[in-house]
Amino acid sequence: MSLPPGFLEELRSRVSVTQVVGRKVTWDLKKSNQNKGDMWAPCPFHQEKTASFHVDDQKGFYYCFGCHAKGDAISFVQKVENLTFPEAIEFLANRFGIPIRYSENKRGNGKPYQKSIKSDLYKVHELAMNWFSENFHKDTKESNVAKDY
Repeated sequence: MSLPPGFLEELRSRVSVTQVVGRKVTWDLKKSNQNKGDMWAPCPFHQEKTASFHVDDQKGFYYCFGCHAKGDAISFVQKVENLTFPEAIEFLANRFGIPIRYSENKRGNGKPYQKSIKSDLYKVHELAMNWFSENFHKDTKESNVAKDY
C-alpha cells in the first residue's frame, strides 16, 4: 500500500487521540482538563489504580509515567487492537471518515494497490498448501519419503 504524500499528517491532524484512547480507558475527570484536551487515566497497558497515563490532544500523543508507553493514535490502535501499521491506518481512516487515496504502485501498470499484504500472504500460503497437497498424494519417490516420515 502506498499512501499519497501528506496523508499521515492529515490523518494525525484530524484524529482525536482522546477519542481513540477514550474507547479503552476511563478518564480521571478530577485530574483532567477537558477544555484543553489534557486527559489523565489509569494506563491500559499495565495494572494500576492511579492515573499516570497522560493524553495531550493538542500535541497528538500519549505517555504513561508508569510503564513509559508513548505514541500517537496510530501506535495506540496498533497496540490495543493488535494491528499492523497499514491496518491501523485503515481502521482510523474508516472510523473518522477519512477517505484513503492510494498512490499508484511502482510497477507502472497504473493500477493502485487495493489489497493488503495480509491478503497476498494468504494467497501465497494457499497456493503452497495446494501444491504440497497435490504432490503428497502422487505416487512418486519424494511423496513416498514424505509419507514414510
